[in-house]
Amino acid sequence: MILSNQTVANLPAHVAKFSYDRAQLSQGIVHFGVGNFHRTHMAVYVDRCLARGECSWAIMGVGLQPGGETKAEAYRAQDGLYTVTEYAADGAVSTRVIGAMTGYLNAMAEPEAVLAAIAARGTRILSFTITEGGYNLNEETGAFDLGAVTDLNGPPRSVFRFVVEGLQRRRKAGLGGLTLMSCDNLRSNGTGTRKAFLTFARAFDPETAVWMEANCAFPNSMVDRIAPKVGAVEAARANEASGIHDLIPAIAEDFLQWVIEDDFAAGRPEFEKVGVQLRPDVHAFEAIKGRMLNGAHVIMSYPALLMGHRLVDGAMADHRIRALLTGFLNRIAIPLISPPNDVSLADYRAMILSRFSNPAVGDQILRLAHDGVSKLPTFLSATTRETLEKGADPAILAYHLACFRQYFTGRDDSGACFEVQEPMLADSDLPKLAGDPLVFLSLAPLAALRLQDNTVFVAAYLDAVRSVQTQGAGKAIEALFKGLS
Repeated sequence: MILSNQTVANLPAHVAKFSYDRAQLSQGIVHFGVGNFHRTHMAVYVDRCLARGECSWAIMGVGLQPGGETKAEAYRAQDGLYTVTEYAADGAVSTRVIGAMTGYLNAMAEPEAVLAAIAARGTRILSFTITEGGYNLNEETGAFDLGAVTDLNGPPRSVFRFVVEGLQRRRKAGLGGLTLMSCDNLRSNGTGTRKAFLTFARAFDPETAVWMEANCAFPNSMVDRIAPKVGAVEAARANEASGIHDLIPAIAEDFLQWVIEDDFAAGRPEFEKVGVQLRPDVHAFEAIKGRMLNGAHVIMSYPALLMGHRLVDGAMADHRIRALLTGFLNRIAIPLISPPNDVSLADYRAMILSRFSNPAVGDQILRLAHDGVSKLPTFLSATTRETLEKGADPAILAYHLACFRQYFTGRDDSGACFEVQEPMLADSDLPKLAGDPLVFLSLAPLAALRLQDNTVFVAAYLDAVRSVQTQGAGKAIEALFKGLS
């Protein structure tokens, strides 16, 4: 069965679908970056709101990547519909068709349509999943790197130009401001969104920048769901489970969480009615999730990859990786966190280990490992800095960095090759990837920590580098445990 508006009424009996009339929907949200996470997270919540009769909040999706016409054609062929197949830890599988996205634009091919969507009277929220590095914010200073954006003049190409020019049109038309809502795993993502877009606006059109400050909102949020990359194998598995020929299926675990500040410039869906937590203490939830879950993902990815693992649940079945994560959470992450009174860190730790061990999800180690240059500053820099300031044992962090350095060789302990993807790596950093291990510590995501100045860390790091290089990550982790016991 091919998925479309014409066939959705005849879905297999076990597939759930929306109950609303899509013909009655109107666009209230323009979302940039329609990847797997957005489709299984924010779009699912919006789908629930539409089912409650909140018909003015449909999503217009916008793809920003060059050469995105294939994806655009797939969405158009299916009228914006797609399936989300959830895999529970107990083996249960469920599929739902999501109808929240009623249009999709390929920004590179349809720039005028994107600008018109932002400037449309009914649009009230602009949302983003453009990755941690997509905001061009310096980890050390927090400043926006305006020099990295090349479309201040000429046609729009970046998300910053599209958004600011679209808001410029709204201002000139006398329309109201919008909410700019980040759904990325970025610490203080609303604050970072505000910094990035206002800095660009001041350079592009200062009058629009002043208008944005007065009329737009930038709520901070914490988002959480494991949504693996969907390749041919994953797509075939999902389609077999659903019985639907979906060109663009999405898959996810059955866990879903979103905590967001109730700070919206032009109204919002009643998110609190569909499971979203509207809270003023988002930063506390960010700290828990960033330091524990995201930090654990990064900590495990490079050792697991070097030890030959390619799936997260397979790595979790390895007692050495599980011990590494438990040690990181208990010794490094948890001592640095002050949780809200209604949150148990012990329960959160147990939930992380359970979610990572889910054998049905099939989450990929490479998904976690890729773009480490962006992820390490976001999820481990503050933890590393505070650990060293406390004088705590840095052995686990040092071992992880030794594995991160070894990752750039593109080979695991057995010699098998894997793909290294680091799109944010600067050309000036390439010479630091091999040779003197201490020079590696001046790599962009690490330089601000000045790790080479900490003699205790340097000793642990050099020992870990020697061990990983000569014995492999697996043997090195066993040596690490002996030192920690």
